[in-house]
Amino acid sequence: MDFSVEQGCPQCGASISLGESDRFLVCPFCNVSNYIVTQGAARYTLPVARSVYGEAEDLYFVPYIRFRGAVFQVNSKEISQRVVDTTQLGFTDLNFPPSLGLRPQAMKLQRVTDETAGRFLPLTIKVQSILKRAARLSDMDSSSGADMIHRAFIGESLSFIYLPVWQNDGTLIDAVTNTPLSPALPDTLLAERSSPFQPKWQSDFIAALCPQCGWELEGKGDCLVMPCRNCDTAWELTSRGLVKVPWLQGTSQDNTATWLPFWQISAQMPGLNFNICSDYIRVTSREMVGGLKKIEEMMTFVIPAFKVRPKRFLQTARKMTLAQQLFQLGPGRHMTRMYPANLPRNEARQALKVTLASTASLNKKEVYPLLPRIRFTGIAATLLYLPFHDDGHDFIQEQSGVAIGKNVLQMGRVL
Repeated sequence: MDFSVEQGCPQCGASISLGESDRFLVCPFCNVSNYIVTQGAARYTLPVARSVYGEAEDLYFVPYIRFRGAVFQVNSKEISQRVVDTTQLGFTDLNFPPSLGLRPQAMKLQRVTDETAGRFLPLTIKVQSILKRAARLSDMDSSSGADMIHRAFIGESLSFIYLPVWQNDGTLIDAVTNTPLSPALPDTLLAERSSPFQPKWQSDFIAALCPQCGWELEGKGDCLVMPCRNCDTAWELTSRGLVKVPWLQGTSQDNTATWLPFWQISAQMPGLNFNICSDYIRVTSREMVGGLKKIEEMMTFVIPAFKVRPKRFLQTARKMTLAQQLFQLGPGRHMTRMYPANLPRNEARQALKVTLASTASLNKKEVYPLLPRIRFTGIAATLLYLPFHDDGHDFIQEQSGVAIGKNVLQMGRVL
């Protein structure tokens, strides 16, 4: 479930409603496009009730950790996967509600900025423990946990949602509903445990302009990689701003083709003596679709650069990796009907082991136990836009015949 966030336009100040995962902002009032850049996890707060203003001298913000993403787990017998969406209390030293319930879904969140008045309570639990707990919530662990060989979190979103509270004669008051939360506390306790807004939390805005030619970049709210339609370069949003990425495009005779993005990732695995396609066939006992014409070339994985349900994500990665010799690639150029790339390449890299495990299912007794000690080296990623034609219910890749349901793509936009 994607939450709604109230965001002010950095150009004209107008209030804009965004999805929690949106990073590309187009103001409907001044029509200026910007990217939202954050260092680390994004931070939001529930709205403070109007009745609280003027009554509470000090607001305090209680952190809740929101995790949403796909969890993949490999054990000796199979690969399991599931979407996990959980919000858990991050400050456990006082008796606060264990979760925020439905309020983040029912209310518009507000981004925490340097103008947010109040002090912030720290985390008393480690983020890694939240991830482990999220995996346990997925019900994929065995009873002892000893059978688990590899776990990966792919496409995850980690953010902080703060519950605002204030004190009245020592009693904590929920500043959203203006109702009591707990009995009396020492007046100085929250002040001593909390700290003011930290500058590193501040979100920045950068103009959505091509760094090479200055042309305006176009995209959807959750788009993280965008080609420039003027100079045919491609740019990925990172914590450092826009970074140029190499990209290629498939060929198509269909003028109405829809172009879906994938990450083509080359990597070596010294521990398996795994470098080229023939090594891949040897290790996985799989044949590459389309013959052996590239058998001595560097082995690459083809990972979706878009979010879909985890089972479909893994199926697509396996099929596209096995069929990659059929793709007819050329220099990238901006086209119409380009599906937004909303899975960054660092997340796609997390999918390499589970994709290897999926394609090695015929030889899993030998390959699965090796996963914990496999280390990928020489990693390089190229963005591919491949043509798919519309058959009514599915998009079908022209050269390989790999099909992706339209409803699968639509559901993936809200993961």
